This record gives sequence, structure tokens and C-alpha cells, in this order.
Amino acid sequence: MIYNVTALLSGELGASRVYSIEDESISHEDGDFHGISGDVKLTRTDRGIFLRSEVTGVGVNECSRCLDSAITVLHTVVEDEYFPLNGDLGAGSSLLRQEVIGEEEIPEFWVDEANDLDTSEAIRQGLISETPMVPLCRPHCAGICPECGTNKNTNPCACDIEMIDPRLAALLEFKN
Repeated sequence: MIYNVTALLSGELGASRVYSIEDESISHEDGDFHGISGDVKLTRTDRGIFLRSEVTGVGVNECSRCLDSAITVLHTVVEDEYFPLNGDLGAGSSLLRQEVIGEEEIPEFWVDEANDLDTSEAIRQGLISETPMVPLCRPHCAGICPECGTNKNTNPCACDIEMIDPRLAALLEFKN
């Protein structure tokens, strides 16, 4: 999801472009996202390009109970500002890198020397922030048997395990 923003950088403040995303994919160690679709709006600011993106995608993770694939539909709104790496903002103005970050390392949200802006990382971060902390393959996932390791969603387990919270074990004496 790379956009050339040369025309925007040389245009008037407030000028904008809207792009549509259809069926894009992003793969990363944090998980895969497929079927990403939505709109990307890029607006010229006095410091660079402002990104506002509203996207929907499908996240594929591992179920936290049974380790099968957990597929989740995700929706996110991403807003970030990108700064031109070459410092040229057109129209007789310029921006020095030091004005934005000083002498630090270059962050990921820069418009590169060819005036290409890559929205993939910002959208990936937005989708990760919407991913459930405990992804489940289904709402009532039975999980894996701690005794025999059988996936209880697909095969019944013959183990007779009575899970008792050790903090409440003393109450069993009253039951007997």
C-alpha cells in the first residue's frame, strides 16, 4: 500500500487525495491479515502528509485454548502523520529532519526520497491493536484436555478431570 505523494507535497495546504484499498494482505510475525479493504485519505499539512485510514480486515491467529486457527474480523481507524525524508515541502518551504525528531533514528512514518508513502506499517499496527488479547476459534471453545492433550472440540475426552480451584479446596470438606 504505497502511494506517491509528490503532487500532494507540492500542492496547497489542505489538499487531499482519497484512495481505496481492496483485498490487500499484510503478513508479519504478530499475525497475518487478509482481505484488507477500506479508504485511505492523505492530506497535505504544513509538516508533511496526514494519513486517515478506515479499514476492515480478517486477522488469522492461534486460538488461545485449542491452538487451531482463530479468524477474527477487525475494523480500525488509523491516523498518523508522515514527514518527508528529503525535507522538501514544495511551495518554497522546507522542513529539516531535526525539527521533527532531532538527531534520533528515523522513525517508520517518513515519506521516502522518491516521495513514496507506505501505509502498510501504520495499518498493520492499527489492526494489531484491534486483535483480541485472547483469540478464540469459536465463542465456546472447549480447548485441549490437560491430561491427554486431545482437542475437545473435535474428539470427546475420556479423562475424568475435576478441576478444583486450590483456594476453594477447603470448602469440599463441608460438601462431604
